[in-house]
Amino acid sequence: MAHSGAYSAIEIDDDELNNATELQFQTFSSADTPATAPAGNIPAATTPQPRSTGFGSSNIFEGNRASNQEQNANQPIWSVGYYAKFFDVDTAQVLERCFASVIPKDNFLEVMGGSPDLYGPFWIATTVIFVLFVTSSIVESINAYINKTVYSYNIYQMTFAFATIYTYSFVVPLLVWGATKYFGCQPDLLEMLALYGYALTIWVPVSILSVIPIELARWILLGIGAGLSGVFLIRNMYPVLSRAEAQIAKIILILVIVFHGVLALILKYKFFAYNAAPTVPGDSPTPTP
Repeated sequence: MAHSGAYSAIEIDDDELNNATELQFQTFSSADTPATAPAGNIPAATTPQPRSTGFGSSNIFEGNRASNQEQNANQPIWSVGYYAKFFDVDTAQVLERCFASVIPKDNFLEVMGGSPDLYGPFWIATTVIFVLFVTSSIVESINAYINKTVYSYNIYQMTFAFATIYTYSFVVPLLVWGATKYFGCQPDLLEMLALYGYALTIWVPVSILSVIPIELARWILLGIGAGLSGVFLIRNMYPVLSRAEAQIAKIILILVIVFHGVLALILKYKFFAYNAAPTVPGDSPTPTP
């Protein structure tokens, strides 16, 4: 009996050993896998997708920009979206147009490429207003220091600068456009507003440098600013004015020069007027208005 029990145990152990052999892991070499498989057998989820590198983002932006312009053009004139196309410019375009207005050697209408904007004119005019207020405040404080008077902060300088610059930027070109339109010059209102708006670019550095308490230097700066901006306006408005009669074109051109000269004189005597003469001893100092 003992031998039969041992023999049974040996048989069980042999069966377990055979089962363990059958459960061994098998390795599959890459050689067993076909090198190429039909395209239709590859699951869609495992198909590698191209990774975006960002180089095509400009094309996507241009496409979105064109579609937005088409959508805005279809909107009514009383809606805000209709005017979005007038502000659809980037920083590089605005800087290029500012540079072309400061150094008027190229045709500005060609620089705009038939797409004038109101973004640049609005922010340039606003920047000029801010710079005029800051520099005029500095000039008044220097005047008070030289004359040993008490400096009083004048907030009305901001209001005057606001009225002066915005009138010249938007009201004057509207009047010039109406006059040229009446005499059949076929002007473009948006181009006229862009011309006057970008013509103010030169007044930003001129306003900053006019803080110098040297009368001759301030007159020279005033002449440079008025001369460059005046040449810029006349050169780019001449193709429009030439469509009218010679006498009418001269009258409109004179009005443009007069408006431009009035602006330059207002800037000189309202914002850059120094009173550098010190107070005579014995005189009672008066506060600066």
